[in-house]
Amino acid sequence: MVPIKNRHTGKIIHRVAADSLVGANLAGVKLLGANLAGLDLTGVSLMTSDLRDADLRGAILTGASLKAAGLDGAMLTGAMMKKADLGEAMLAGCNLSKAQLQGAILRYAKMQDANFEEADLTGADLSLADGRANFFKANLTRSDLRGADLTGANFMGANLERANMTGAQMSCVRLAHAKVDGALDSHGRPMHNHVAGKVHRPWWQFWG
Repeated sequence: MVPIKNRHTGKIIHRVAADSLVGANLAGVKLLGANLAGLDLTGVSLMTSDLRDADLRGAILTGASLKAAGLDGAMLTGAMMKKADLGEAMLAGCNLSKAQLQGAILRYAKMQDANFEEADLTGADLSLADGRANFFKANLTRSDLRGADLTGANFMGANLERANMTGAQMSCVRLAHAKVDGALDSHGRPMHNHVAGKVHRPWWQFWG
């Protein structure tokens, strides 16, 4: 039996009749504020589960299904989430800094104000997602951002090489020092590093 406790009160909020949570079926379970930090949740099903405010820092969620799960305000710093399915998940205000999300699915995910600082999203599918988030120094090489809402997103210092942003909303996007060689912009046009890093100086700085 594996007890799952609330991270604030220590109260048991759910029990799993197994020796571990690997491959466990927790679909639709209410785990508000759960303490799952550092646990091995490989292949677990958390589809449509309520994980708002949960602590999943350093958890192993490789191949896990979190489709349409509620993760608003959850902590996923350093979590291992390779090929995890987060399609349609609610990730507003979620902290995913340094998370490993290679090949993860985030299609239609709601990520407003989420923090992906230094996260690895190589080959991830973020198409049609609400990506108004912080991707500072994140690795988005070969990521699919087609049709995503990236309004005001922070990609400063990020690696967007060979990413596809065709059809994305990109007003007020910050791309300073980002790597974009081989990426496609919102119009499907190739991007180049010297364009992304170009600095526009005030006219008076050219005098003297």
